[in-house]
Amino acid sequence: MNNTLSMLTNLPYFKTSNIKALLPLLKTESIYRKLNRWHKKGVIIRLKKGFYVSKEYHKKHGTDLHYLYYLANVLRYPSYVSSTFVLQNNGILTDVTFPVTSMTTKTTRKYYSKMDNFFYYSISPRLYIGYERLLYNDEPIYVATLAKALFDYIYIKYFKVRIRPEAIIKRERLNLDEFSKKDITEFKKYCTLSRNKILIELVPKLFTPLEDRRSA
Repeated sequence: MNNTLSMLTNLPYFKTSNIKALLPLLKTESIYRKLNRWHKKGVIIRLKKGFYVSKEYHKKHGTDLHYLYYLANVLRYPSYVSSTFVLQNNGILTDVTFPVTSMTTKTTRKYYSKMDNFFYYSISPRLYIGYERLLYNDEPIYVATLAKALFDYIYIKYFKVRIRPEAIIKRERLNLDEFSKKDITEFKKYCTLSRNKILIELVPKLFTPLEDRRSA
């Protein structure tokens, strides 16, 4: 069984089905007991039901952003990493540390683990756009553009709230210095597509101070 565990340490994650494939003669009940034993010993980390990663792999790669993107995509499909996590790692949000946030066309879901917390927010299929394709170990990963991450953040937080654009700007501490004219145009496109009056009104009020500083 130790040989089995050593084989799993090279995997970015593994599922119960991987154990069954490696040990076809072992009963399902025995596999679950072994997994629980490994988990209690701390040699594996449970990401969600049926999904695990070895402590050794996590120790080596747990701070790699692309690895976290990869896991987030795997744990709930389809999804792309967005909102607070992308904004935080680009210096747009700086106040606190956020979980790995993603958008999905499925229902909202949250997974808590000792490695990281993975939050998924539901969005309509017509707004499931604005993400880039990157790679992790030659596997595709999907991450929102900066403009889409900001849109997703504001949309999920405020689309059901009766609030004026000025109140959103005052409440949020956003460092928008990294936004280019292209990013602003892209953000505006998503606000228009959302058909949300507050978001449409927000665009000029949100970016006018930035544009004024740059033209001064």
